[in-house]
Amino acid sequence: MSENTQAGQAAGAEKDAEELAAETEVVAKAESATAEPEDDAPLRIRAKRQWVNLRGNSLDARVGDDLVGTMGNDLRAYVGKPRAAVLASVPEAPADVVEAIRRDLVDVGFRVHQLGLPSGSEASSTAALEAVYEGLAKTGVTGDDVAVAVGGVRSLSTASFACRTWCGGLTLAQVPLDPTTALLAGVTPLALDLPGADQMVTQDGSARYVYCDLDVVDVTRTDEAALLARALFVTSAMADSDKSFGRLFDRANDIAALGRAAICDQMVDCMKSRGKVISSTSVAVRQSIGYGTTFVRALRPLVGEGVPSSTLLAEAMRFSARLSVAQGGLSVDDMLTQDELLDRLGLGYVECAVDPTAMASALKAERFRRSNKFMLELPRSLGRVRLAAIEDDQLAEHTAAWCSSR
Repeated sequence: MSENTQAGQAAGAEKDAEELAAETEVVAKAESATAEPEDDAPLRIRAKRQWVNLRGNSLDARVGDDLVGTMGNDLRAYVGKPRAAVLASVPEAPADVVEAIRRDLVDVGFRVHQLGLPSGSEASSTAALEAVYEGLAKTGVTGDDVAVAVGGVRSLSTASFACRTWCGGLTLAQVPLDPTTALLAGVTPLALDLPGADQMVTQDGSARYVYCDLDVVDVTRTDEAALLARALFVTSAMADSDKSFGRLFDRANDIAALGRAAICDQMVDCMKSRGKVISSTSVAVRQSIGYGTTFVRALRPLVGEGVPSSTLLAEAMRFSARLSVAQGGLSVDDMLTQDELLDRLGLGYVECAVDPTAMASALKAERFRRSNKFMLELPRSLGRVRLAAIEDDQLAEHTAAWCSSR
């Protein structure tokens, strides 16, 4: 072989090697460019659909991404022939969300009437309910039409009450703006307030649809709405079953780490659990949905508004578990397991001073507002909560211990 031929082969091999290296570099850069956005982009969750049992009704709950703007076909199929739709929203509702819903309803044939919903602490009053009734009357909608409500838990609870009683029942779809609202408003809406008698006019859930869009409720938030949702995860699982509690315990670290998939799964699970409890044929089981609420309402005036409701609800569960252990109803291991779950979810402790005598009196007064018997919701095991009578000396002992530990 000649020197020229050898030189040519060497040059060609060198050129091929350079071209291969260049191609590899280009491919690597392209893969890197493609990978970076995927790493930064949030995981998109395909909508999960769950039928939730209510008392005398059922709720079609959807939880996932990209749900806003997809409800028109569902509502059209439900009513048969679309005519009128009320789109009710609170002032703070994102304008793009409201507009997307309006266009979706118009596209499938509804004539849309937009209505403002009361917002804030007064949204649960009878005056707010009357305002919703007046708005519905002006639109001329009947029981054959539909309503879509966008807002927080108080606003959607009032809308639920109004739609349930309007013309014998107006089909309602809810679009919650935060995780707590998603868990409560459709399945267990808040009671209405009367002057001097808060949360006394109770109601059953009556919404037909809940569209919980994960972007709209912002499931990766870490504010009070998210923490209260975590506390509701625990109370609902404790009232439902040991299997529900076990699933939540297994997901707790992922929820605390703001894993969108884990939070989505738990929201679906929580709504299902709450529906199962409140639709039970057993009165004792239905009463367990209030686990911790007596404590929260009783202590709110004593600790002030500076203590978050999520913290109060977590403390209610800790206090109730210790009372149950003292009565021989709950094992110490189960009490500590509940404590660990609350800690994993980042639910804190009340740190302000409370007088034990005032605390015991407040618990009694709050309970006697709604019953002639002083009984509190106490856990009997993981996944089982029942009302139990509390002796005065036992209550005094535990309120003193709780207050001294602050």
